[in-house]
Amino acid sequence: MQTNLFSRQPPSFRSFIIAVITCLAVLFFNWRMPHVIQPARDVLYAAYNPIYALASYPVLSREWLNQQTKSEDQLRRENTAMNAELLQAQVRLQKLSELSAENTRLRGLLDTPLIIDGRMEIAEVIGTDADPLRHIIVINRGSSSSLKAGQTVLDDKGIMGQIIAVYPHSSRIMLLSDKEHSLSVRLERTGMRAIVSGTGDLGHLKMEYVPTSANIKVGEKVYSSGLGEHFPAGYLVGTVSAVNRHNSGEFAKIDVVPAAQLAGGHHVVVLFSDSLAMEQPHADR
Repeated sequence: MQTNLFSRQPPSFRSFIIAVITCLAVLFFNWRMPHVIQPARDVLYAAYNPIYALASYPVLSREWLNQQTKSEDQLRRENTAMNAELLQAQVRLQKLSELSAENTRLRGLLDTPLIIDGRMEIAEVIGTDADPLRHIIVINRGSSSSLKAGQTVLDDKGIMGQIIAVYPHSSRIMLLSDKEHSLSVRLERTGMRAIVSGTGDLGHLKMEYVPTSANIKVGEKVYSSGLGEHFPAGYLVGTVSAVNRHNSGEFAKIDVVPAAQLAGGHHVVVLFSDSLAMEQPHADR
């Protein structure tokens, strides 16, 4: 009995042979007549697109979630970095503001009209006296900078005090407001002389031994007189803030607000003058 060649082969092999023949036929038609095959190819592509999209959805979803998570973490890191940079910038800005203010103060010390003659030395305030009842500050200039006891110290507003002790690299300055400090002054309007002493209050001085009949008005400026040779003449000491003639004594009670910033300021000017006697500042009493 005559048998068919395909009937003797396994079904899977027959399917493979049919598929190969079909592919060869399609390739031949695609090579010889591409305009006939192209519409069928487009239809197949369109039919496969939903399948491709559905098959790739889990992968795309995982990548999207990873990207979102990564983006959120990256945003957090960038936000943290930006906050750190902003904080650093603010700190630098504070320092720049302080440097600018310090530069302004130094320019004020150099350009102040109070200093009209003589050599001067700019110093920095580095401390205060340990005794809270004393108004004494410490500066970072001493005998190595040719400073001596008795030299006048001021800022860009007026007289601050006088050097009372000198060390190699530092000096102690008694402020005008110290209770043991006094100096001879004159009033701007009348030229009358008086004594201004400290009260223990950085913002308050008192004018002593002024008769109740003296012609003194609130707002008058008070300058150093130069008498006693402890302070050079013509430097601003303060302004009369109150005049009380209704006390029981023969002298008026006159308050003076110091012109210098006794409670603050980081830099001072030390004046050099040959006319100054090198003595303690409270010798005017």
